[in-house]
Amino acid sequence: MKKLLRWLGFGVLLAVVLAGSAVAFAYLSTEPLIRRHYDLSLRPIAVPTDEAAIAEGRRLALVRGCFDGCHGKGVSGAEFWVEPWVARLVAPELTQVFARHSDSELERIIRRGVRKDGTSTWGMPSSMFYHLSDDDLGKIVAFIRSLPLGDGPVAEVWIGPLWRLDLLHDRFLPYAEEIVRDAPWMTAEDMQGEHGRGRYLALTVCTECHSMDLNGAPDGSAPNLAIVVAYSEPQFAKLMKTGVPLGGQKLGLMELVAIERFSNFTEDEVRDLYGYLVARAKELP
Repeated sequence: MKKLLRWLGFGVLLAVVLAGSAVAFAYLSTEPLIRRHYDLSLRPIAVPTDEAAIAEGRRLALVRGCFDGCHGKGVSGAEFWVEPWVARLVAPELTQVFARHSDSELERIIRRGVRKDGTSTWGMPSSMFYHLSDDDLGKIVAFIRSLPLGDGPVAEVWIGPLWRLDLLHDRFLPYAEEIVRDAPWMTAEDMQGEHGRGRYLALTVCTECHSMDLNGAPDGSAPNLAIVVAYSEPQFAKLMKTGVPLGGQKLGLMELVAIERFSNFTEDEVRDLYGYLVARAKELP
């Protein structure tokens, strides 16, 4: 019995040593990627100051989760993602962030995933925001700049061993890297086509959960948006406003997002989005 216990103890010790070595390897191997600097030039954007543009900026910020979304109530900051062994991300108080950055620096963070110090953002869907037009982005910036300065939390990023293992296998990357991987991008000319506006809305709203190709989340948590072909336009409008799908089942996150964000779509936007998603579904093999 003593000999068996001794061998069991040796096996446990060996397992602990191997696990520790794997974690150490993951940290050492991924640290250069996490700390990588991206030398991207600043791009000017026009930020309006009139009340109508600021009001529209509030609506746009609601639809895209910048306001009353990932950053907590309003833009006051919140613990965004906490998962043992994976990550802890705190979305910061945005008025403080905006006070410390120029409009061009904000553009680089939001659309290209590169912070002021040159490192990549984590947790913010810059691949989705990359498609935001200068006009829409300028209005969102105008709205957030119009808010009183808050005292919420600053950004915090802890990337744990399990996420680092995914980084080693290229399953998840810094957003500055993902933006390059997810190219090519929609151009201004693309938006002028028959379904250009609908595609723009899909890329800047739906891709956060349904992947950049709209084929659904790899883990199955969000479906391929070809599913929209089963909806009539009124049924789709109801889904966007209430989160209630065909059949009336509970959709969890989609229901919450629809009520808090997508209910702020205009009727024309819902119609354009529906038209694009149906046309896209019919073109799939």
